[in-house]
Order: sequence, then structure tokens, then C-alpha cells
Amino acid sequence: MQSLTYLIFWLGALCGGSSQVVWGQSPFDPAYYSEARKIREHLNLFTDRSIYAVGESLKFRADHTISAVEPEEWSSVLYVELVTASGNAVTQGKFMLRDGKSTGSLQIPSGTLTGLYYLKCYTRWMRNRGPGTFSYTPLKIINPNRMEVANGTRGNGYEANVTRMAYKQGEINCSSDNSIYARGDEVRLQVSGLLNTYLDQLNCCITVVPLGAIDTLSGQLLLPSDGAEAEEFRIDYLPDLGKGPSMSGSVILPDQTVAQFTTLHFTQLGDDPDFFATVTDANGRFALSTPVRYGEQEFYVSPDPRIDGLIEVRIDQDFDGSPLPVPAVKFGLSEWERNIATRMALSMQLSHVYGTSAALSGDTAKIEPGSFYGSRVQRMYIDDYVNLPTLEEVFINLIPNVDVVKKKGEVSLKIHSDNNSIGIFDPLIMIDHISVFDQEAILALPPKKIHRIDLINEIYLKGNVAFGGLISISSKSGDMAGIDLPPGSYFFDYQSFYPEDKGFVVSPTAGDRIPDMRNTVFWMNDVIIGKETVNEVTFRAPSIPGNYVILVRGVAPNGDLLSATTPFEVQ
Repeated sequence: MQSLTYLIFWLGALCGGSSQVVWGQSPFDPAYYSEARKIREHLNLFTDRSIYAVGESLKFRADHTISAVEPEEWSSVLYVELVTASGNAVTQGKFMLRDGKSTGSLQIPSGTLTGLYYLKCYTRWMRNRGPGTFSYTPLKIINPNRMEVANGTRGNGYEANVTRMAYKQGEINCSSDNSIYARGDEVRLQVSGLLNTYLDQLNCCITVVPLGAIDTLSGQLLLPSDGAEAEEFRIDYLPDLGKGPSMSGSVILPDQTVAQFTTLHFTQLGDDPDFFATVTDANGRFALSTPVRYGEQEFYVSPDPRIDGLIEVRIDQDFDGSPLPVPAVKFGLSEWERNIATRMALSMQLSHVYGTSAALSGDTAKIEPGSFYGSRVQRMYIDDYVNLPTLEEVFINLIPNVDVVKKKGEVSLKIHSDNNSIGIFDPLIMIDHISVFDQEAILALPPKKIHRIDLINEIYLKGNVAFGGLISISSKSGDMAGIDLPPGSYFFDYQSFYPEDKGFVVSPTAGDRIPDMRNTVFWMNDVIIGKETVNEVTFRAPSIPGNYVILVRGVAPNGDLLSATTPFEVQ
């Protein structure tokens, strides 16, 4: 719930009032709307090409600006989707947004139809203002294996005039050491800011592609100003404030009213499990940050079962599904694009033969298997002791810091500690990292199904929820030892960060018998240039004869999209 607390702090400061967080306050309250709408975000996106073949990796770089708050204190995740003209997602991913920039790549699914698509980018906070504020970059995709075309002529009924954001030239100098190269030659590229430019430093990206494979004059769509303001502003989504993506939603009671101040237990399963606890606000809403993981993750959620009746936990969709605010455009290829499409289709087929297609990997630093709560625990392995009939006997005879309390016909566990305050809170009891509330069923379990028991006999804090210690039970089969899940709980899949692109395409060398399969000859997403410094970048010329273009782009402090190009030929 750090997101809730932090946003209340900021909105209170914007309103000129106290920034002290008061229990019961909620950043979702309409009272904050007028101030929150002052926080505006904008994205400028650059891709390595404008035309791709299926199976390729689409590389991009996004520049992020924000008003009213410091950029490093707001959105930390970029949401990227490759969508059809009607808004249907072909593929989508979440990427880290740091220091006003995000870079990454999306792999285009092999079943994607030939047609016109859009790379749609936004943050969670931008969803509050509507899809008219998102970034949309038109792209063409070629699938040589299928005859169908995904034509965008039906669209979504949007008829407003939409143009492209033009690149401004004359502020960047870009030159190569030659204009004609032999196949596989080293190309030396010099990039700098012009002496008369007002820029002291500019962060740029560089792409080298066949001539006609990218629009060198304009980039993402420039939507009409009324399109950005047409949607009524609402705080439905809080910004991602942690290192990982945020998750939000609401809790509904059986009478369809909201469940205020209700505790929720979340478990992230898998090889590197984690646990989250949060409490809904006065509007029945919740928000929490997830840890840095890659790929699709399995989660489990359980509401507090002590509420009468079955309550419903509703998780917000993490990607926006709104129709695109762009007009319908018929798909077509120019003569240059047809030639490029033929080359891309050939490269795609060769990549399958020579095994150089991109490989995605989400490997992260592995922690020692076992638990999210670390190693500073009291740990007992069941098989180290004599077999007892139930876990109740285990706790009574083998774990002195835990008492089995019987009161009014109910059985519960109580953890002893030197901290007398531990008794104020209920303990967190888990089996295989999933919260369990039926303590009587736990105590009745046969120890032969249990591998170990971990104990923390201190107040355990998770999010904004305090527990009177922790008892974590690990079963031998990983099946929760047969314990039934509480009502209202369920498992669901959640997409974390998009796996990193670990694939590479080998540059040609003299005498190399492997064909050059680079449709993007060179891509560099982060190069700093200034007025008094000259950056030299080198790459290998492709082995396919033809005309190529080097395109350098960056965003000026005033929002202008700056660019410079230089052509070269390979003979």
C-alpha cells in the first residue's frame, strides 16, 4: 500500500494542505481529482524500424516527461502493446522506466497477419486521462506465410485528422567516414551536437537500416488536442511507484457494497515466492507493488474469511483495452517497402535454418530457495524427531515458543516473544507460502505430510499490515498437505516485466560463410552527445548490397524531436 500513502502525501501537498496521512483517506476520492489532473505525463517513442517481419524483435526506446512532480518519484513502469487498428493486442509487455527513459523489445508472434499495426505506450497514471494521451507509433508487419491481410479500414469510427510528429533537423550532426563500403567493412560514425545548438547534452538513439525501412521524417502520431482532453479525468489507477509493476483492484461485499478496511493476503508462487498483505481503503480499493520478476507469474489471493458471506476480490486489468483514437487506414506497401519485405522474409527463413533468432530470458539473481522472509527464523525439520499423530502434538511438545490455545470450543495458535506487543496481532500462518485461517484444520494435519516448520516470534510487518509473528509450514508434496482453500480465494496469472531479449545476430566478418540476416544493421538506444564532444560509434556494414540510412533521434528539453540522417551504400 505504499502507492496509496505516497499519493495522499503528494495530493495533500498540491492542495496546499497537510501532507500527513490520515487513516481512512483515499487517493481515489473525487475530492483529489482537480489537483491530481495537474500531474501530466508524456511519452515520445522511437523504434528501430517502421516495417517488420513476423518472428522478429521490435526494438524501442521511450522518453518520459512529467509535470507537477519529480519524474523519479512517479511512474516507474512503461506499458507497451502491439495492437491492431481496432485496438486488439497482438503482444504486450511491461518495462522498467528509470530516469525518464525505458528501452526494450517485443517479439512479434509468428501468427500475426500482414497489416498496419500500432505500438501503443502508456503508464498506469496516463490511463486516468484516457487513451487520447497515449503514444501511438504506426508500424507495418509482413507475414510471408499467410495470404490474409489485417486491414484497418473498418477501424473504430474515429474520423478526426491525425498527423505524425515531425522530426526537426539541424541540431545534431551525424556523418560516416565513407559513403560507400564493401561488404563487412567497419563503418565509423561520428555524432555530435552542432556548435550553434542550445543543447548542452542530448540522450539519443541510433538505428541503421535499409533505406525505406524507417520513416526518417516523422514518428509517432500527433493526436488533436481535444482528443487528449475528451475523457473525464478520474483516479482509477495509481502510478507504479515501486521497482516492480503495481497491482490494484477492489473488494465487494455480498450486498454489492464495497468492503472497507478489509485485509487481503496475496502470495506470488513459483521458484522465488513472495507474500503481500494489504488493506482496502474507505472506497474498498487497494493497490500494491509487486517485486521485480520476468514473464508470467502465478498469484493467489485470499480475503479475510471472518466477514460474513462470500466477498469478491476484483483485480484490475493491468493493460488498457480501450479502442484506439486513430482513424481507419488501408494497408499498403510502397515499391521500396515491397523490396524490403522480400528481404525480411528471406532473413526470417534463414534465421530458422542458422538458429540466430532472438531468445527471451527472464533470468534474475536467484535467492536461496525456501522462503521470502529470509533465514533469520527458528526452523524445525519434522523428520528429525519422533513421529507424532498430529501437528497439534508437534507444537505442544517440540516448539516451545508456540502455544495451542483452546477457548470456547475453538483452537488457535499463539506465539510467545520477548516483545509483549506481539499478542495484540494475529499470527500469520501459512502452508507452502499460502495463508491459512482454519487453525483447527492445521493442527489436525498428520506430521508425515510436513517437511519443516519455520517460526518468527517477533512482530512481522508486510506492507501496512502487522502480524503477531509468523508460522510457515512446508509440505513434502507442495500440495498444502490437503488443506482446503478458504471461500473467496483463487489463483490467477499476472504478467510481470517482459523477458529480456538475449538473442543476437552475428555481424559479418571476412570469409564468414554464415549469411548476414540483420534487418536492423545496428541499434543503440543510449548515446549522449553534446556541443563540445564527438561520439564515435562503429559497426559492420551488411553483406547485402544496397542503400542504407543512419538515423539519430532524441528529444530536446522543449519537446522537439530532433534527428539527423546520413546515407551510405554497400557494394
